[in-house]
Amino acid sequence: MTTTPRSAALAKLNALKDGEVRPVNPTDGPDGPVHQWSTPEIDAVSLALACQRPLLVRGEPGTGKTQLAHAVAGVLGWAVQAITVNARTEADDLIYRFDAVRRLADAQAQRTLDEPSYWEPGPLWLAYDWSSAQRHGSHRSQPSAPPAGHVLLIDEIDKAESDLPNSLLELLGQRRLVLPGLGLSVNVPPHAMPLTVFTTNEERQLPQAFVRRCVVLNLEADPSISYTDWLFGRGQSHFGEQTGRPARLGDGILRAAATQLVTDRHHAQQAGVQAPGLAEYLDLLGALHELAPGDPVAQDEQLKRLSAYAFLKAGSVEQQPALSQRRPFGAGLPQA
Repeated sequence: MTTTPRSAALAKLNALKDGEVRPVNPTDGPDGPVHQWSTPEIDAVSLALACQRPLLVRGEPGTGKTQLAHAVAGVLGWAVQAITVNARTEADDLIYRFDAVRRLADAQAQRTLDEPSYWEPGPLWLAYDWSSAQRHGSHRSQPSAPPAGHVLLIDEIDKAESDLPNSLLELLGQRRLVLPGLGLSVNVPPHAMPLTVFTTNEERQLPQAFVRRCVVLNLEADPSISYTDWLFGRGQSHFGEQTGRPARLGDGILRAAATQLVTDRHHAQQAGVQAPGLAEYLDLLGALHELAPGDPVAQDEQLKRLSAYAFLKAGSVEQQPALSQRRPFGAGLPQA
């Protein structure tokens, strides 16, 4: 049986285990960010890669949607080509950015016009034809060897105008790039197609035709355990003992922070305001490690002092004193 880049990538994904912790970027070393893989993530990514469909990752802010794309690239040894979408993003922005202002200035100054330098390759151009992209824009000064493959990350697709998602699917489905201004046309064979990952925070409903053409992964807490235990497990993967790295925070601090977040999350949900989640939890843990490394007592004091600023972000909510940042710090803390 012939091994293709896609079959080799699928083999690497299938070797992952539920709960396995891997560095997001293997070159970052033991102190770099990590990703804890789940069976739904492994299965959804494998399906998207095998059937050559985009992966649409849903979930509340901070659940690791963007990190998942980088974690996939880390496992496969591929490069990430990314764009963050906003209301002004157009399909062409994925292909190139043309610096018309600089070209006009050069023409008015009667400088020699170096046409390739005005065309900055976008993520899709880099993923489709690395070689030609290296001859344009800023890449000309520092060309690099082609990666083994590409993960095309299109972040926050829900912020786009309603016609963009379907336009992007049409563009991806063509497996072809045409840049008339450069006389360049690129056809991409199926085995060389990137893995495309869309993320959404559900701020705007996506077209149903777009959703149907994607593999969809809903990132959410493990429903078989409590939210506190789920947070605690995630905290352990990031700050607990790992191979080649001692624990940076003890289990007591990890669980205390998780318990406080769940309490604040409950009050926020009751009030109908944005609730804290995994991102806020990990941010606070990172701060505790930086502020009081190796000192559990000081970490506990800092947790009581700082958790409100990490978890309570809705401002003053009438008749909701539990959402005030001016909550009691608790006994045993130094007095001002």
